[in-house]
Amino acid sequence: MMNALSVSTVIPTYNRVNLIRRSVMSVLAASSPQDEIIVVDDGSTDNTVDVLSEFNDSIIYIRTANAGAGAARNRGIAEAKGDLIAFLDSDDEWMPHKLDLQRRFMASRPDILFTFSDFMATDENGGEHHSYLQHWHKDPRPWDEILGPAELLSSIADMPEKYCDIRYYVGNLYKSELSSNYVAVQTLVVRRAEAGSALYFAEDIPLYEDWLCMGNLACSGNSAFLECETSCQHGDAAGRLTDASSLAAAESRISVIERVWGADANFLGEYRDLYSMVLDEQRLIKAKELILLARNREAQEELRKMDRAPKMLKLLASFPDWAAQKIISLRPGSLSGE
Repeated sequence: MMNALSVSTVIPTYNRVNLIRRSVMSVLAASSPQDEIIVVDDGSTDNTVDVLSEFNDSIIYIRTANAGAGAARNRGIAEAKGDLIAFLDSDDEWMPHKLDLQRRFMASRPDILFTFSDFMATDENGGEHHSYLQHWHKDPRPWDEILGPAELLSSIADMPEKYCDIRYYVGNLYKSELSSNYVAVQTLVVRRAEAGSALYFAEDIPLYEDWLCMGNLACSGNSAFLECETSCQHGDAAGRLTDASSLAAAESRISVIERVWGADANFLGEYRDLYSMVLDEQRLIKAKELILLARNREAQEELRKMDRAPKMLKLLASFPDWAAQKIISLRPGSLSGE
């Protein structure tokens, strides 16, 4: 293949001894000789290192103190030497064609900073759910509205044998990313040098550390969505990080929104109303959760930050904790803010 770009794949793992082998094998099947696979063991307490020993000649193994997925990915990025960087979580797997397709695309479109795709998801019972990305980001718009008009991959690159053709869409994702993350990290391929400091995952929040990275990448350059599945996200009886409380989720989302779009004066100059609306949605969720937890003083503080907090909710938060709990028990709809 002309202009064969090298790829560094980063796999963070923590106590996934029963799953990590599957992930590594899927990356090996998708990789080429010039590529590298970096497994960052985030302080596992099981025998992950023993399972990975069979891949000693095929992977770069790094063990760190437990600091979370964001820190593990950042360590892998710091060690990476490839032209492109890709990611896979240790409980998921790639499809064999993933890197072939995305490498061909990136070689043909040097103007694109990163590319991503759709993915398949499985549930705990083994059921398969295809084209899962829209369910994940929940935006009903078609991709030609989110990014730009559809184009055919065959018009810019040779297609692998198993494919007739694939549609792709190019544009800037930054404004849309404010409302929802459209990029599943296991489908991402990004130019390492060109991304620079934007290729960084938050290390101080428990959730959505990848959304912060995608927001900064979208701010830094154009992206392309390939309309095909390149990975499989597996359901896990142990649960995923995203299976967290509504309060933790809202707090993390508020942090990401403020640190990416809230720190961008140019964006705020044009889209301040949109920014305030999205931020208030998360503050409202946080305030409701705080009231449910009998933490009314904190809820009041959150509601004061909103441009238009519901009057009923402000009143409910002003009561003593015990009184608010009594009202909620008698009138569950009171938390709706109506």
